[in-house]
Amino acid sequence: MTKTLSFITVFFLWFSGLTSADAIPFESVREAADPIAAAEAELRLRPHAGDEVWRALVRGGAPIVRPDPVRTGFVRATFLYRAAANVEEVRLDSILNAVEVEGRVTDYVRDFTLPLTQIGDSQIWARTLSVPQNSEAVYSFLVRTPAGVRRHSDGANPRRLRGGDAESVFFANPGSIHPAIRPVPFSSRLTENAFTIDSVALERPVFIAAYTHPEAQPRSPVLVIYDSFLWGVRAPAVEIVQNLVARGAIEPVNVVLIDQLDMASADNQYRDQLGFLEDELPTALAERGILGQRIIAGASRRGLVAVMAGLDQPEAVEAVISLSGSFYWSPDGEAPEWLARNVAEAREDRPRFILAAGQLEYVETSTNQGHVMLEANRNMARALAASDHEVDLIIYQGGHDVAGWRSALARALELLFSED
Repeated sequence: MTKTLSFITVFFLWFSGLTSADAIPFESVREAADPIAAAEAELRLRPHAGDEVWRALVRGGAPIVRPDPVRTGFVRATFLYRAAANVEEVRLDSILNAVEVEGRVTDYVRDFTLPLTQIGDSQIWARTLSVPQNSEAVYSFLVRTPAGVRRHSDGANPRRLRGGDAESVFFANPGSIHPAIRPVPFSSRLTENAFTIDSVALERPVFIAAYTHPEAQPRSPVLVIYDSFLWGVRAPAVEIVQNLVARGAIEPVNVVLIDQLDMASADNQYRDQLGFLEDELPTALAERGILGQRIIAGASRRGLVAVMAGLDQPEAVEAVISLSGSFYWSPDGEAPEWLARNVAEAREDRPRFILAAGQLEYVETSTNQGHVMLEANRNMARALAASDHEVDLIIYQGGHDVAGWRSALARALELLFSED
């Protein structure tokens, strides 16, 4: 019996020494040039070391970012997810997926989201993308189990949008984060003044959230921006303004959030929205002592409507900020990019237009019919300039989501208030 135990002990020590010599130390897995390959190698030698490998991978947070050894100006971003045993599939949902999309997107999940790969028999799933080196994007994981598909944020990444179950935020280069998007301390946040406008133009109550900057005057500029959930909860526009004012980058600005853009307005060529913006909203603001010139802003379809408002009533709009404006849109029966073909010659009291689009907004979809956001925004900027409008175009390092939009909004406001 003693001899048997001694033999087992010697064999165990010999085998442990062999595997220890050949294995990559846990602490080196994350630091490897290819962390996933290092994790796979480690798990081949130590199949039951999933917990240790996971801790090593996420020790410095996630995703893991490394310089791309092949593509100049790009980095390799490794996304990681620790799944339960019953998980059947994990997919990455992010505009960063544009770098690997082939062909036109007709089914979003099938054509745009990307599957992660399970590492060996572990519960670690991973996917590496090569993305531009200063990219900003939100992302989440679509996790499928026998009970269905649920969306999850990245538990290993402390950066995320505001609100419950908010998406995680990826920065390829944290050093490039615009200081204006940093949260304002709770004690310094401005108080919301909420009220309702019974809109005849929109045939519904419109919920408004107004924020008066303490240094602003009644006739200080007013940033009017669509989508109070996006810009009031997920990425508070008022805090971006507060940060810019505190840095001396812009003058004090009041902020007004409109609840939403009615999808049915497209059937009316957005005339109902223009009626609300031009007649009803200014009256309601004036009743509350907010009298300044308006800067109309919005993202996607809301950016399209903002530009329409600036063109339709130039004397009442100081400036327009359009973030990824959906300029591919056209009324029924018209060819795409209708608005760019119908820009009137600028008048003396024309507003200033600032358009922004992401460098990753080149994916063709069944909605844009091949008139991708990036090129449609360039075309719109050219059309405005050709009609003697003052226009600037910002190309930000992201795509069609609020991570890039909030930085672009900050840059647009800085540009708008900068001295010539």
